[in-house]
Amino acid sequence: MLSLRALNLFGIYGFHMLPSSRLRIAFATLFLCVGFGATSLFAQDTGSISGVVVDQANGESLPGANVSIASTTTGTATDLNGRYTLKDLAPGAYEVVFSFVGFQKKTITGVEVTAGETTELNVTLGEQTAKLDEVIVEAEASRSSEAGLLKERARAASVSNAIGAEEISRAGAGNMADAMSKVTGASIVEGKYVNVRGLQGRYVQAQLNGSSLPSTDPDGESVALDLFPANLVENVVTSKSFTPDKPGNFTGGAVNVSTKSFPSSFFLEASASSSYNSAVGLGGTVLQPTGGLSSVPTAASNGVPSLSAAFTDEQAAQQLDQVTQAFGSQIAPVTSDAIANRSAEVSFGNQFSVLDDRAIGVIASASYDKSYSGYSDGVTARFEQTATDVEELQATARFDETSKGTQTTQYGGLFGLSFQPNPKNEVGVQVLYNANNEESARFDSGLLPRDQLPGTFQTRTLQTIERSIMSGELRGSHQIGEGKRPLRIEWKSSLSEANRDEPDFRVFSNNVEATDSDTTYSIVRSVYNPAVARYFRNLDEQIWANNLSVEFPLSTATVKVGGTYNYKERTYREQRFDHVEDVTSEARYAGSPNGYINDQAGLIGQQNGLYRFGTYIEDQFQPNNNYDADQTIGAGFAMVDFPIPGVPGVKFIGGARAEYTQQSIITLKDTRGDFEQLDILPSANVVWTLKDNMNVRGAYGRTIARPTFREFTPAETFDFIGDYVVQGNPELNRTLVDNFDLRWEWFVRPGEVLSVSAYYKHLDDPIERTIDPSRSANVTVTYENKETAEVYGLEVEARKRLDFVHPALQYVQIGGNLTLTQSAVTRDSLELVAIGAYRDNPSDTRQLQGQSPYIVNLNAGYENPEIGTSINVFYNRFGDRIDTVTRNGVDLEEQGRNIIDVMASQRLFDGLTLKASVKNVLDENEVIAQDFKGQQFVNDLRPLGRSISMGVSYSF
Repeated sequence: MLSLRALNLFGIYGFHMLPSSRLRIAFATLFLCVGFGATSLFAQDTGSISGVVVDQANGESLPGANVSIASTTTGTATDLNGRYTLKDLAPGAYEVVFSFVGFQKKTITGVEVTAGETTELNVTLGEQTAKLDEVIVEAEASRSSEAGLLKERARAASVSNAIGAEEISRAGAGNMADAMSKVTGASIVEGKYVNVRGLQGRYVQAQLNGSSLPSTDPDGESVALDLFPANLVENVVTSKSFTPDKPGNFTGGAVNVSTKSFPSSFFLEASASSSYNSAVGLGGTVLQPTGGLSSVPTAASNGVPSLSAAFTDEQAAQQLDQVTQAFGSQIAPVTSDAIANRSAEVSFGNQFSVLDDRAIGVIASASYDKSYSGYSDGVTARFEQTATDVEELQATARFDETSKGTQTTQYGGLFGLSFQPNPKNEVGVQVLYNANNEESARFDSGLLPRDQLPGTFQTRTLQTIERSIMSGELRGSHQIGEGKRPLRIEWKSSLSEANRDEPDFRVFSNNVEATDSDTTYSIVRSVYNPAVARYFRNLDEQIWANNLSVEFPLSTATVKVGGTYNYKERTYREQRFDHVEDVTSEARYAGSPNGYINDQAGLIGQQNGLYRFGTYIEDQFQPNNNYDADQTIGAGFAMVDFPIPGVPGVKFIGGARAEYTQQSIITLKDTRGDFEQLDILPSANVVWTLKDNMNVRGAYGRTIARPTFREFTPAETFDFIGDYVVQGNPELNRTLVDNFDLRWEWFVRPGEVLSVSAYYKHLDDPIERTIDPSRSANVTVTYENKETAEVYGLEVEARKRLDFVHPALQYVQIGGNLTLTQSAVTRDSLELVAIGAYRDNPSDTRQLQGQSPYIVNLNAGYENPEIGTSINVFYNRFGDRIDTVTRNGVDLEEQGRNIIDVMASQRLFDGLTLKASVKNVLDENEVIAQDFKGQQFVNDLRPLGRSISMGVSYSF
């Protein structure tokens, strides 16, 4: 057993790694709690038995079942979720008796209890028949989390897939984005956003414990799953077919992240690890930003005088000088050493008895991670088709030297409290906070061929993105009545806030022309603007989500009714300030970016009675790039679950949901966008249980996909010189989707599954990210409704242990899933004309944006619990998918790539495990390119590097 001294050393290590005093206080408080809990635990000389009691026929939990120790008065009843705990048991073997009205009594013999530990014992009870003899069985090993999730999936109303804490740990996933890449039909975009069945953003609903999550993505609706450390998560369930009790705004899937909740006994988990990325190197160097401002300087808060006003007005001249000096800071990136990545996590929980044996559960968790990534051999380019008869695309920007470095710091915590005043009622509160601070610097060098500029073009960007998400939830579950099918009421109310702050996004661009005798520097504002700029951006989004459902029996059916009220609001603010030289003075860029905005900055004197400046600040505030938005969703639903009379093993789950949406957006220029819609969303699911471990499912559901706030606003977003400018469209309509699913699933043994699924989706008014070639330089991206689209595909999933081949392979398992998808978007007449100008007989349809034609996940693992050895290999590949649509058919595609990850762990002694991993073993790059007349034109090439990690974990 790990000593308290070792535990304290781990706490000290994690404590000094934390970035702020506030978080250090929170972390210290957590460790005090752990210390007290651990001290009391180590002093215990008794143990516990806990588990879940479920209905053998359908796997549903049995609340109110009696659990007792044979021939004693020690006993308890299961709670709302069928859970129970028998506490304060002396070490030894016990007979445990389970009984429930209408069910056969069951006695489990030989249940071993160890001092200071909890024995898990999950039990199924069969309905009472004419034969009333008691069932007596020998104690069996408890099912694993993975097997438990498959059991949940077998009895679920909808088509779904899940990944649990056990599989997340085996895959070496540091956050939920890593974990989701292993789920059937899922793929990850930009390292944080999830696509399901090739559908992204607005087509995927993300929830935390059943409540909608806000987004920190200013350009979309996607929730960044990299904000959720893996140690906080119990499981992630992805529902792929619609039932009326779920939100109607998902098409690919509804991803619900469930955090750890009511613990049955004390647990403690802690880990620390260190890693490095091969693109950076161990102790290598990366490009990093320096010296940015935390906010707009106070001197600029009351406005910035124009240069023309400052020429003749001394007060205006002094004020402009003050503002300009206030913006003095570093504007060029530096190369600095990057020490190895490191992370630490700790979580614990316990259940206590208070107020005459009423149960209260506590859980807390904290995590910290700091990492470096980057590359020095990237490529960036942008292209356009200049005429219908050209043989190749013309580069509007070509940077053959692209370097980027990123330093990421992530930390967060979770605290949950659950209280059961009696087995029929439970209330709980949970608070979660996660923050991600990403500091990046980029340097591009190359050409802007379109503008025939002299020499080499150079541009630098320094960016800090601070993302955070905080969520507080209050929930309750209540049972009214006795027996197997009581009336159940569940409710929850949550308030979530996401924030994305970019305090000083700096851009510096120039040209350099070198000859044998001289080097000339210049800034050509007439060609690239902004040339030297500072952006201050902030996004704040809040969601108040409320859900209520009532479930009650009606004859042989179960009826569920309820409603939802969600209110979401977003505020987005952007200020831009340019550094400009006074052309009448001698101020010129001489090769030092920092000198240009510092040494040459501000008032330099008078000339001919006029005040003159070197460089000065211009306020470039754009009211149309600032907006306020809100969305109100009200919904009511009714659904029924009943066995179909006369058809053994077949049940129907269906009903309808009425969902009202009101969405509005207004910019500070008074440009408005409004959207209001009432949708009736029917659903029908049929589950045919062929035998105890085999189902056939059929499902139909109508869902919607709303335009995101960013897509709806006319605001323009800029990232770097030569990149696309993104502009929204307030004329967008919502997308209406009809979904059809068919699945056969066989749960061969606990932890094993074989399933085949087919699906078809018809989309009216799908929304796509589209380049408008009619706009200047082909660099404007906007959003458009297309007429219709279709998506159809096949999913195959298998997971199997190999002991059926030979007993020596009992610890070897293999698994995998394959998703094959085809999609067809109807091209409009303008698009067909543009394509027909250079291609004969263009197709009337094309692939849907973001949709991969295939996704492959394979894994093989060796898991030996006796010696504590685990080795797992994971392979992932997705097919080429459209990143951005162009109206002339030369779409930008993200190329598929092969990802191989290898994980290994070895238990050193009780509770302590050594872990190692190598991710992206093949060191493949991220590539986005265009194909035109048989040639490939690379837009972005980003080396990803290999990540190599070593760590240690402790679990009690």
